Amino acid sequence: MPRRATIAPRVAALLVVAAAVLSGCSPTAPADPGSLAQPGPVTVTDVAVTAEVYRSRIDPSRGGIQLSVRNDAAVPLTIVGARLESPALQQPIVRERTTVIGPGLTRDLALTLTAAACPADEPEPPQAVLVVQLIDGSIAEVAVPTVDRIGQWAEWVAAECLAAAVAERVQLTVRHDPTRDDGALIGLLLDIAPRSGARGAEVALVSLSDTVLFGLVQAADGVRVTSAPLPPEAAGGTAAVSIPLLLTPARCDAHAIADDKQGTLFRVAVQVDGQPGVVTVVADDATRAALYDAYTRACGL
Repeated sequence: MPRRATIAPRVAALLVVAAAVLSGCSPTAPADPGSLAQPGPVTVTDVAVTAEVYRSRIDPSRGGIQLSVRNDAAVPLTIVGARLESPALQQPIVRERTTVIGPGLTRDLALTLTAAACPADEPEPPQAVLVVQLIDGSIAEVAVPTVDRIGQWAEWVAAECLAAAVAERVQLTVRHDPTRDDGALIGLLLDIAPRSGARGAEVALVSLSDTVLFGLVQAADGVRVTSAPLPPEAAGGTAAVSIPLLLTPARCDAHAIADDKQGTLFRVAVQVDGQPGVVTVVADDATRAALYDAYTRACGL
């Protein structure tokens, strides 16, 4: 296994503290580096990168995160794998794909999140470990601290731990209710299934919010609202319940579904041991397809 070199962000390669390759020996420069088809760093001391983490618009729906890597060196950098490590994770986040980053360029590496290790209060940004290819074809690992670009790492960990506390007491799912479709109205059911013998925090479900694709309509008077309060039976009992809700398209154009990233992510306001929070209920593939079909009919597309 390769040993690891650690570098600080935006610091010249001379500050790299250690390096090694899979053979266990430091690689030497070939006689004629310019003759190679893909030049790159000779040793890990020639690797100079800056790394950030952030989440794109599509990442919440796919459970992903982006590792943004800038190559600050004067030669291309070939990354054959990467992982994020943090005490806030139950296991590292791993990527096993090859990406070439030219000198002075930045590339975003998409990764799939693993489960958070809770509780995790105000976690530091994760450390990135880049598996890089050197000019002689050998492989080395370089550890790089990351910057949490806009605070999304800490937000994600907090949201995951809140969702875990809620999931210990109750399971939440959504599904399409075609029996209530009527013109521009679309039926939705919020299924609430208490966990048998559950322990942990006291959980109350307060309201469900609209999405960028679907608005909410009050059944009593047809008024459009941004959130619908949940009835008392949703607050936390021992029997499973299904809460009927009405949706309507928030917009009607041909690109709405094609461009949709978060339209079927339904956010539920909760209270956990009296503290307010929000959990996200992600529609499964079948429900997403059914809601898209209903949206198309409601819009007359």
